[in-house]
Amino acid sequence: MYEEIAKNRTKTVFIIMGFILFIALVGFALGYYIDYRYGISGNYSIVFMILALIIAIIMSFSSYYYSDKIVLALTRARPISRGENPRIYYMVEGLSIAAGIPMPGIYVIEDSGMNAFATGRNPQRSVVVFTRGLLDNLNDEELKGVISHELSHIKNYDILLGTIIVVFVGMVSIISNIILRSFIFGGGRRRSSRSSGGGLLSVIFLVLGLVLLILSPIIATLIRLAISRNREFLADSTGALVSRYPAGLANALRKISRHSEVRTASNATAHLFIANPFGGKAKAAFSNLFNTHPPTEERIKRLERMSLGVGVK
Repeated sequence: MYEEIAKNRTKTVFIIMGFILFIALVGFALGYYIDYRYGISGNYSIVFMILALIIAIIMSFSSYYYSDKIVLALTRARPISRGENPRIYYMVEGLSIAAGIPMPGIYVIEDSGMNAFATGRNPQRSVVVFTRGLLDNLNDEELKGVISHELSHIKNYDILLGTIIVVFVGMVSIISNIILRSFIFGGGRRRSSRSSGGGLLSVIFLVLGLVLLILSPIIATLIRLAISRNREFLADSTGALVSRYPAGLANALRKISRHSEVRTASNATAHLFIANPFGGKAKAAFSNLFNTHPPTEERIKRLERMSLGVGVK
């Protein structure tokens, strides 16, 4: 367990460093392009690289300290109190004690779909989020299974890695759109003795911008896959140990798989949920290859083996 926590922290550091390097290279490339397109000076590449580095560092620190708030805002989750829903409150409280972590905050998304996720940067500053459909349609044992799964993500520090990735995936998509729009609406050619070279460079950068825009969903998915689908299997197993009833989570997953759609989910936040929040809309060619969630059927089979068939519906 402690080895997995250490691995997640190491992955987080490498992802942040990679993000800073990526933004710096984009800034250098844009500055280099402006140098050749407009011929104003020969220092734009350095200036843009420095600005990009500053922005990347600010975004990295912001994603560490505020990414959980960004995720909650993106999914339109709101906090719920003990008085509003004592059933879920006492379940989370009891299972947090069993898992050996501080009790997280509890949030709800007013959506009829059935799903849940955890977010935050550490167990002391974490929250679990449930959809209204999940709370209304699962029985106590099934709900305890889902809660234990999410608490396992918190205990294993999966939440830090997954939440930071949300911000970085969004930045990749924004950058690709900015690059493309700058070429389409960027104005006329530079008039100088190097105009032919600038024109060729413009075409090269336009092609790169188009490629980046087209591939950005794949890039985003690959970044999300850095957290590994095996994290879901580990959280299932750890959660089953916390709740001491693997069949509860197995039965919950069976229900969730039929109604997992969440309207406020996006490509940036999809990997956080316990099940694919796009549901049937995600079934396309190569969907299994690029799916951030392992097949639900396989997860259920593993849990059923753990339960020895007891309590499985």
